[in-house]
Amino acid sequence: MAGARDLGMTFAGGGNRALFQLGLMRRWWERLQPRVAAVAGVSAGACMLTVLLSKREEQVRTFFAARRGGVSRNLDWTALLRREPIAPHGSIYRDTLLHAYAGGGFERVKRAPFPVLMLAAEIPRPLPRALGTLVGFGAYQLEKQVRPGMVHPTFGRQLGFRPFVFDARACRSAAELADLVLASSATPPFTPMGRFRGRTLIDGGVIDNNPAFVTEQVASVRRNLVVMTRPYPSARTGLQGRRLYIAPSRPPPADCWDYRRDAPVDENLALGERDAAAHEDALARLLDR
Repeated sequence: MAGARDLGMTFAGGGNRALFQLGLMRRWWERLQPRVAAVAGVSAGACMLTVLLSKREEQVRTFFAARRGGVSRNLDWTALLRREPIAPHGSIYRDTLLHAYAGGGFERVKRAPFPVLMLAAEIPRPLPRALGTLVGFGAYQLEKQVRPGMVHPTFGRQLGFRPFVFDARACRSAAELADLVLASSATPPFTPMGRFRGRTLIDGGVIDNNPAFVTEQVASVRRNLVVMTRPYPSARTGLQGRRLYIAPSRPPPADCWDYRRDAPVDENLALGERDAAAHEDALARLLDR
């Protein structure tokens, strides 16, 4: 039925590349929001969903730029000698999330009239945490090599990694919501191991970096807009059944974990805004199905 809340939105992970999603939503969100029945995200895609719902995008963009002001390199191996983290990403990421959830942002996420689902991965029980993390990310990278153009990985689940899905609206505080997003994004050494309500978790991309299946767990979702964060072969994008896969037209200029002060993160936003026009017809077909 036209106008019904039957649209799912799925945001892929991808670090800074996920800013492409916010750029796209600058053009589309006002139109889509009344149709949304559920949203789901993983890793940085989960972050972008909460920033979008917080209605504090501009404040977050300004804060993120300022918070990275002292970062000249992404990894500092000499920090090991000082027993400090070798990467600045974890603390910057958390501070930026908490800034998004200040000023009423957390309450706006809580008041969303649809599920706000986030995906993380649980390590198989027999594996120690450190080994499990290496196995999970190693399997994901290997699958990308042996299955070029892969959209939905399978190796992680075959190895026993389990999906952990949680509705962000059930978080009890802004700090707990930040914990959830960080768990969904946990990618040592850039960010620490995820911990949420007694569980140890890693980046949900190990399960699926384009987790359309999570959104479609909500019965009222009849169509699903899946926003990816890197280019894919044309055969993998566009309308695929009840899903519309949208990928950037070119690699976003700021790479996943480039937190240096001069990283061109705003160009990733601009790419999303520019690409929106090219997908208008496909979006209209999805909404009219």
